[in-house]
Amino acid sequence: MAQDVVALEQLKTFSGLIHRQPLFINDELDVAGYHISFFDENGEKLDDDSAVPDFVQHLPEIILDINHNPNALLSIPHSWQQALLALPKISASLTLDINSNSLPSSQHNGAIRYAKRLNTSANGHDHQTLLIDLALDNLQQLSESDIRAWRQHHDILCAINVNDIEQYHYCKSHRLDLLEGIFYTKPDKHAGQPLHPSTQTLMSLLVRLQEEDVETEDLTDIINQDISLSYKLLRLINSAFFGLPKKVESTKQAILMLGLNKIKTWASLLCLSGMDDKPNELRNVAMFRGRMCELLAKYYKGHSDMFFTVGLLSVLDAMLDSSLADIIEPLPLTAELKTALIDKQGPAGRALADTLSYEQADWETVSSSPIPKEILVRTYLESIQWAKQLTIQLQD
Repeated sequence: MAQDVVALEQLKTFSGLIHRQPLFINDELDVAGYHISFFDENGEKLDDDSAVPDFVQHLPEIILDINHNPNALLSIPHSWQQALLALPKISASLTLDINSNSLPSSQHNGAIRYAKRLNTSANGHDHQTLLIDLALDNLQQLSESDIRAWRQHHDILCAINVNDIEQYHYCKSHRLDLLEGIFYTKPDKHAGQPLHPSTQTLMSLLVRLQEEDVETEDLTDIINQDISLSYKLLRLINSAFFGLPKKVESTKQAILMLGLNKIKTWASLLCLSGMDDKPNELRNVAMFRGRMCELLAKYYKGHSDMFFTVGLLSVLDAMLDSSLADIIEPLPLTAELKTALIDKQGPAGRALADTLSYEQADWETVSSSPIPKEILVRTYLESIQWAKQLTIQLQD
């Protein structure tokens, strides 16, 4: 375990940019694995003969440490691939993006590349994955005949850069196997379904938790009205994640020990985690955004609790399939919180903008941040690792 920690620290010193995206199974939107990409400091593809960093020999273990799933698609230089192939044992299930553009169909040239599973299966068959990059291809050019032809030669068809809801519904209707992109973090106007009663209850509770002048007794009553919430909160606070010196026996004791703001924040997180009609990965995004904004608070000289809340609530548009402004405006939030969430203004708003830019691999906008890239990379990695550790506690 200590070796994994050292390797992860080495990863944080990487001079370029690192990005991770979930790979969704089309029908269920469960996560089949993660696509991890490495870029130079400008967000460009690394040269295939790039020097191999020390952390590459520990990359399989690092993947297990930061991911919710042992399967990973890696976009790395050829030199790094060779170093991985030379390892005596690989603990994760890795697929390598081999960046081949050798399909005969010229209309998709550049938008199509291959990936191959690093481990050969017991029957000697290498699983072939076809990556279809929607950022480089016109969606309407993907015909049924193309998809039929590709399926004859590939085990898995994976669409990457599925970045809006229209693309998602197109890929879903054409039954592509895996989808990667930020579509799931955006409201779906096709949903057209009223909120589930349990979601309405949790949303009402979430609104009450944001009341600015709530006192200890009032907050205790609000949380205790939902037996499930109070139970989950106490279980989380008493978990190894917090590592408190003594067991917390009641909601009121938790508030007195950790403070009003922290309990409101953790209770709000648990409310979001209870909205189960959305992909679980969206909850992970809420935790990641909250943590990254919190870590950036010291650079923007802001209050960490408030920054965490901004990141956490920024997923409400995707959770409720409505615009963030329409959701946030009637909530009992401070003007500073609303400005940060809706306009990305103020210190917390700028931290949220940094977090979203990095999450979406918008490297041009990342470059314009006043926060150095090496700090953003480090906080990004720490945040996804933290979200993974917290998820384990929430699932226990």
